[in-house]
Amino acid sequence: MIKIFVILLTLIPLFVQANTEFCEDHTPRTTATHGGEKYGLIIPGSKIKKAGAWSPKKMIPPPLPTFDAYTLVKDWAVTSLPKFDGIEIRSIELVKYHCFGGFLEAEYWYYVIEYDPLLDGNKMFGSKNFVAVLMSGDVIGVKSI
Repeated sequence: MIKIFVILLTLIPLFVQANTEFCEDHTPRTTATHGGEKYGLIIPGSKIKKAGAWSPKKMIPPPLPTFDAYTLVKDWAVTSLPKFDGIEIRSIELVKYHCFGGFLEAEYWYYVIEYDPLLDGNKMFGSKNFVAVLMSGDVIGVKSI
């Protein structure tokens, strides 16, 4: 009985540490093409932690205003989507970061922005036209998963 108690006392700190670490490679949104290729937003926990905690419950504006996120994505598109003339923003969503592998005391939020690339003035619809914008201003595009 004492051995079991000692083993439990040894393992509890490991369990607590595992539950408070940030998740890595969190994939909050995925999609697939007609050909079966899978894509997703992969947000490293280390980047979300560096971006800083924020909660709408505090009734203060987010550290990165919506307009700034909008502008960052427009600028990102110029270098990341050179084949297109630009993009049209379709939606901006404020999303709470969830970590299924652990417990987070603070809340972390980011934007998911959906867009349509423009070519010769025409919208080019697709399933992988979205990015994440962290409160630090980092723009994360979709990757093959």
